[in-house]
Amino acid sequence: MTCVSTIAALATGLTLVSAETVTIGTDGPFPAYVLVDETGVITGFERDVMDEICSRAALVCAWQLANFDQLIPGVMSGHFDVVLGGMAVNDERKALVDFTRSYYTTEPEEWYIGRPGALPPDRALIAVQSGTVHEAHLRNLGLARVSFPTEPEVLEALRTGQVDLALGPFQTRADIEVFVQANGFDFLYSDLIPDDGVAMAVCKGNVALLDTLNAALDAMRADGTLQGFETRWFN
Repeated sequence: MTCVSTIAALATGLTLVSAETVTIGTDGPFPAYVLVDETGVITGFERDVMDEICSRAALVCAWQLANFDQLIPGVMSGHFDVVLGGMAVNDERKALVDFTRSYYTTEPEEWYIGRPGALPPDRALIAVQSGTVHEAHLRNLGLARVSFPTEPEVLEALRTGQVDLALGPFQTRADIEVFVQANGFDFLYSDLIPDDGVAMAVCKGNVALLDTLNAALDAMRADGTLQGFETRWFN
C-alpha cells in the first residue's frame, strides 16, 4: 500500500517544505515514551523528541491519539504522516513501513505478570495488547492469547481473572510496579523479544519526510539534545 503523501510527492516532484503540516499518531499512556494527562495533553520522551524535530525542521506538527494497533495501518494509509510510541523496529514492521534511525535502545527481556503459582506461558491464557511485538511473539509461538486494543484493558483482564498472565513492556515501569504490588501479582516468567531499537515510522517510500526526520535526529544526537531528553525521562 502506498500512502497519499508519497503519491502526491511523486506526482508533483515536490519535497517536504517548511510550511507542511505533519500529522503525528501515537498511543498513550506508555510511560515514559508517551504520557497523557486527564485533559488529553501529551507529554513524555517522544513528545519532547518530536517537538524538537518539528522546531528544527520548521514543520507544523499536529498530534492525534489512537490505539497502538491503528498506528502502522494509519501511516500506511496516509491518515498519519509519522507514528511513534515506544515502537520497536523489527523485520515484520520494516516490511510494512520505513523507520527513522533508532533513537532509544530497549532490553530484549520482556515479562509475563500474574498471580504467584499461575500456569507457565505454554499452558496459560495470556492477555496482550494488539498490534505489539508482544502479540506477534505469542502468535509466532502459538500460545493461547486474548488481544485487547489498549494496555489498561490487558491489565484489567488480568486483575479480574479473565486470563492467567499478561505480557507486555512492564519490567522497568513504576506504574506497572504499583499495579503488580496492589493486586498481589508478580513478574513470573520472561522471554527474549529482540528488536533494532525504538524509532518513528513513516509510510514506505516517503523519502522526503524520512530524510527530514533523520537529519534532525542526527543533529540532536550530535549536540547532546537527544541524550538530554533520555536523561530527563529515563534516569
